[in-house]
Amino acid sequence: MSKAITVWLDDEAEQALGLLESTGLGEATAVRNAIIEAAAHTSVRTLVSDPDALEQALGKSHELAAEILATQRPPR
Repeated sequence: MSKAITVWLDDEAEQALGLLESTGLGEATAVRNAIIEAAAHTSVRTLVSDPDALEQALGKSHELAAEILATQRPPR
């Protein structure tokens, strides 16, 4: 299921989005990737006390990074 959201950007966030878009990402993809990455980092911080859970979270993070690199290569 998809959900549309509205995001109001301050100057810093707008500059960051511009940087991501300059790599060839569309607005929606850049925001989606940022949300997923932020959630992964949040999960990792809460799992530091559980080494097995941390290892699983890092594996998922690496899989996500590989997927993004494979599907969203910047133009050369």
